[in-house]
Amino acid sequence: MAGFRKEIGPISAAFLALGGILGSAVPFIPAIVFAEGGPIGILGWLIGLIIISLLGLIFAELGSTYPETGGVVRYLHFSHGAFASFFNAWGTFIGYFMAVISETVAIVEYLAFFFPQLYSNGSLTLQGELVTVAFLLLFFIIQYYGVKLVANVNDIMTWIKVIGLVAFVIITPILVFHFNNFNPPKEYGGFEPFGFAGALTASSITVYAYAGFRQPIDYAEEMKNPGRDVPRSVIISILLSFAIYLALSIVFLGALNWSTLGTKPYNWSYISTLSAPIPQEFSGALSSLGIYFFIIAIIATISSTLVYFGSAARVLYANAKNGYMPKSFLKLNSRGVPYISLIISLIIGILYMIAFPQFLTEASIFSVASVISYAPAAVSLIVLRVIDPNRERVFKLKYANIISPIAFAAGGLMIYWATYPTTLYTILSALVGIPIYLFYELRYKRIVLLEIKKGWWYVGWLIAILVVSYLGSFGGINIIPYPFDIISVIILSLLFFYIGYTSGIKGGQKIE
Repeated sequence: MAGFRKEIGPISAAFLALGGILGSAVPFIPAIVFAEGGPIGILGWLIGLIIISLLGLIFAELGSTYPETGGVVRYLHFSHGAFASFFNAWGTFIGYFMAVISETVAIVEYLAFFFPQLYSNGSLTLQGELVTVAFLLLFFIIQYYGVKLVANVNDIMTWIKVIGLVAFVIITPILVFHFNNFNPPKEYGGFEPFGFAGALTASSITVYAYAGFRQPIDYAEEMKNPGRDVPRSVIISILLSFAIYLALSIVFLGALNWSTLGTKPYNWSYISTLSAPIPQEFSGALSSLGIYFFIIAIIATISSTLVYFGSAARVLYANAKNGYMPKSFLKLNSRGVPYISLIISLIIGILYMIAFPQFLTEASIFSVASVISYAPAAVSLIVLRVIDPNRERVFKLKYANIISPIAFAAGGLMIYWATYPTTLYTILSALVGIPIYLFYELRYKRIVLLEIKKGWWYVGWLIAILVVSYLGSFGGINIIPYPFDIISVIILSLLFFYIGYTSGIKGGQKIE
């Protein structure tokens, strides 16, 4: 049987992450941060950067130490066994797969700017569905013919979108810039119309943009030098995307003309009703800028979806390797591609698109499920250092004993700041995986209680966050007021981090 081909070099590795980050978020997330927080929402990028950087450094060590296809669902399998691993994989799969479908639909939505017959009354038309299927088939074909082709196509498109976005943020302020948008009159709420909490909520929105940083980890087994390139690609992509998204937000706010959008001045929440706020804010003599940005957004989203399509298939492969998918998912074609997993991803994508053409336009809420799979890596890192101490660690995170619990608590805050009921929908979508796990285990008469004992802390942590979310001030009933709700999430996260750590080192997992 053919093995994975090591054909991804350092630039392509970084562009896998950057390609995943700069996707469908480009035309709206830099604007939505202001819908959530007003001008202070721009701080959300910095808060998000700090938290994502902590998690990114953790994944940099794990990805370079254990370079496996679909690695993001393997680490918890190594450190805490089957139950925690399956629960994590379920959340990862939801996040990745919904990203593929929602981003493919987003491509067609953007194309509808030029071809209105593709999209009508908030959902895809028949023509739009056919174009969506055509894109899914295109991504499948590119992925099927090998990771080298994927890397080459993504490299070209990433260069185009990065250069295109840099040109946009340089040219636009020369043509139009309204400084008064950065500090509105006090009667309109000033710099922070929703308080500092607005910046925190905005930071949770930025996760949707930053999420692609893990893509190199899923392709790590196909890299020429994963020990070197995984850490570099993760760190470089996070920093570059921060600079690009921050610049886009500044340009959007500076160019914002409320009358062009057809609303009253400083009506921040109105921004969230626009499907593509950045290109939609330009009209008249500046309409060419909007058209230019739409073209860049389409290229960005195609590149991102191509990368995510491959990641979704590789997560299915990793699940099969963990023992929770049919062994046929492990089959590779002559080009070293998990083609059965790729075919299944294509079929599910088409079925979901046909069944829910309108729902998928709002599917980004479900992609928040991927955040749930980030934080436990912080626990895995510390546990694996104890139970697998002799493993060569090309990149070893300094002060990991301090950074890991902070990163885990920060991950809990990012989930909490998404506000209730988004937390309810997201966590419930993850909890659905538990009965599926139990069915699979009992069917094969495996030892269930021991596995649950090693991994229950993961579920307990999410339920604890959900309870605080309902009782707290971020969309909840405010029984636990700000900032005590945030303090509660931090304390609970640190408690469950310790429980997860002790459960892992007592479990005595054997690492392959």
